[in-house]
Amino acid sequence: MLYELNLGALSDSRRVAIERPDALHISEKHIEDFLASHLVELIPEEQLMLLAQERQFHEEADILALDRRGTLFIFELKRWRSSSENLLQVMRYGQKFGRYTYQQLEEMVRRQQRLDGSLKDRHCEYFGLDQPLKEEEFNQDQRFVVVTNGVDRDTLEAIQYWARKGVHIDSLTYKLYRVSGKPFIQFDTYNPELDLLLESNPGIFVVNTNRTYMGDAWRDMLGDGKKGKAAAYYDRKNAVQRIGKGSTVFLYHTGVGVIACGKASGGVQVTDYCGDPDEEFYVPLQFDWALLDPTTWASRAPKAHEINTLTGASNRFRQTVFNASEDMRDAIQRVWMERNPS
Repeated sequence: MLYELNLGALSDSRRVAIERPDALHISEKHIEDFLASHLVELIPEEQLMLLAQERQFHEEADILALDRRGTLFIFELKRWRSSSENLLQVMRYGQKFGRYTYQQLEEMVRRQQRLDGSLKDRHCEYFGLDQPLKEEEFNQDQRFVVVTNGVDRDTLEAIQYWARKGVHIDSLTYKLYRVSGKPFIQFDTYNPELDLLLESNPGIFVVNTNRTYMGDAWRDMLGDGKKGKAAAYYDRKNAVQRIGKGSTVFLYHTGVGVIACGKASGGVQVTDYCGDPDEEFYVPLQFDWALLDPTTWASRAPKAHEINTLTGASNRFRQTVFNASEDMRDAIQRVWMERNPS
């Protein structure tokens, strides 16, 4: 629920009414495009590894992802009008993707994300597993997630019925509002592991150099060591949109640690990547410090476990972009100063 607070008389605070999409002149395509361009907020990267996104919104699931156990998550982003009959569409996805072998999943990722090596090795690195899953452990189970603007009683009962049959269907509900004549949408990040997902924005960010997918992207980000950029690509490119000019940005290299710290010297810019139009979003950076030489990383870069120990937190650094607290900023700088006193 959304309320307009009346600070002079809180008991008189007014609840803002939920609006129908057609009342706001919002079409199904608007909702689809919005959700597809905000995957960063919809899917928690620390819990799910994105496999594929259906860019053209054909009669297929819109997003496929894996969790650390190899469970396949199937997202349907279309604006369905809540009805138990719509579950039949979701079940059709299960019939198709539930039969996918490991080799079929790997080939799909190879096509969409230019996979080098094996899917199981990338999955192992992504989630920091001690060893890769066996091929037969992938896609042993599926979970369906349907994004909808409401769940009626019939739909809820249908979801509960299929849950008792061992079919896992989750609904992620969004709501539309009109505030001062403008449309607003509210939805929460999908949270299958029921982790504590905090939203904060002190203007401090950690950006992953994307080593898992693009081994040399860090070189482009570090630039000449004085000026560089924080970049994101393809399905995760919108992640850098939240970084504003003047923000503090740390670059984290998976398996190594923090290899640069700087300030955003401008807003988000868009460019081509490897011949693909507009598939790189980046924010220009002016570095306070940067480690250009990989041979120095082991001795000089602040490590994730060191940062988490100092903050008493369990931050997951493999995310494309995440907000950092002031405590994390101070912890990184503390380790940096201890390692690099001059």
